[in-house]
Amino acid sequence: MKQTKNQNSYECKLNYFVCTSLCATKQSYKYIDKVYNSNKKKYDNYSKECAYYNLANSRLLEEELYYKKTLGIITSGEEKEFYYILRMTYKKANLLVKNSNNIVRLSELSIKPNTVSLEELLGNYAATIILAQSENKKLDEDDFFFIAFQEMVKLRTNPLVQSILKYTYIDKDRKKKLKQIEIDLCDKYPNITKGLNELYMQKEDGSLDFEKLNDYQRIAYALDFVYELEGLNIIPLLNNKPNSTSNEICELINIWINCNGQVDPLNYDVLYSYIIVATKLRRLLETYKDAKKIYFRDIADKDKLLEQDALVNKILQEKHDLEAKFNKTKSDLEKENEELKEKIRLLENKNKQLEEEITLEPSIKDELAELRNLMFNLSNCEDTTPTNNDVDINKLNNLNAICIGGNDSWINSMKEVLPNWVFIACGVEHFDTALLKNKDYLFVNTVSNTHSMYYKAVENKDKNTKIRYINALNRDRVLYEMENSL
Repeated sequence: MKQTKNQNSYECKLNYFVCTSLCATKQSYKYIDKVYNSNKKKYDNYSKECAYYNLANSRLLEEELYYKKTLGIITSGEEKEFYYILRMTYKKANLLVKNSNNIVRLSELSIKPNTVSLEELLGNYAATIILAQSENKKLDEDDFFFIAFQEMVKLRTNPLVQSILKYTYIDKDRKKKLKQIEIDLCDKYPNITKGLNELYMQKEDGSLDFEKLNDYQRIAYALDFVYELEGLNIIPLLNNKPNSTSNEICELINIWINCNGQVDPLNYDVLYSYIIVATKLRRLLETYKDAKKIYFRDIADKDKLLEQDALVNKILQEKHDLEAKFNKTKSDLEKENEELKEKIRLLENKNKQLEEEITLEPSIKDELAELRNLMFNLSNCEDTTPTNNDVDINKLNNLNAICIGGNDSWINSMKEVLPNWVFIACGVEHFDTALLKNKDYLFVNTVSNTHSMYYKAVENKDKNTKIRYINALNRDRVLYEMENSL
């Protein structure tokens, strides 16, 4: 039920009416607080912008507080939250709407007379109307209770029109008449503007001489002792605003006349007694209103401080979270850095080891070259077979060499021409690796050999031992390839 521009519309009047009922119904407070506390700042802003905001001043302190909260919730337009407050506060109204079919009648509201306060009763009527409209149910407008409630809404919203009792709104002729009465009163009772005792009513010590008072004056001053009963001193209240203005006295006289009070120029005692009491009551009400202003100002300051504290706590928490995140990131980076350092160290060691292996094993290139030569020879075999005359047998025989692979008959044939060589036949897997030491050449017969013998020989040979491959069984060709590989 968002606030409309026309503050005299029925919807606006109903909004104001339900505000006054809710703020005077204490069981609604917990539901109002639940909604209000979810977004205080927003609801406060909506409340202050509403045309009915200043009417909260007419309520009691606690009622004013909840009036403003409720007004903000209603005018924010958040119907779900507003209906929640109504349903929880006015359960019988909610039950009536739920159980009614198409037409809702206020006369069917099951609340016995004198069992609830007037405000709670009126609040139930208002809630029934609003909740029925929210569920698109019709209201029986011919119902006596509905008609009576509409009149109540009009009466309740009378404060929306500025009071004609204020001096500003009194017509000129009446002002002139009131002014004359005020002058006559002040002439007869000089202290009336101060609300103090007249001198002729006092004893020498300044206290009242009750024997000099008539009954009307006695009533007026007897009421001072009521303040004392409540522990209040009326004098400081009067000193809060020492003198009543002429307009203020005229306003009080106007009220007296409107209430058919008699104004007798020959006897102002009754009017005087009324003004004395009314002035003191007015000062008391002004003090009460000032106290409310101070209370709400303190609440606003407190809320502001709470917001600031919440903001500071939020910033501190964010700072703490950032520091924790930074420290974790720093720790993770340090850990990662140490891991990277360790990896670098291991890689450097590996690199150094590889460099040493490359430096210490120049034969690797030769081995690869020999393998390439082997593959080339396999694909480019010559048809003609060479003879011993083409080979320097003595040169080969004098080599410090060992040959692995080949069968026994082939080895015997090779020993006939190369008696100085060491031969290990194919299949002799567990040969003595010491035979490989201090050899200049290692010849590998690839025609008749095993992988295990080959790897055992390569892994155990000296680093400077050159490796050569032969791929033939014919002795003359083998000798030819040996010599060419040197």
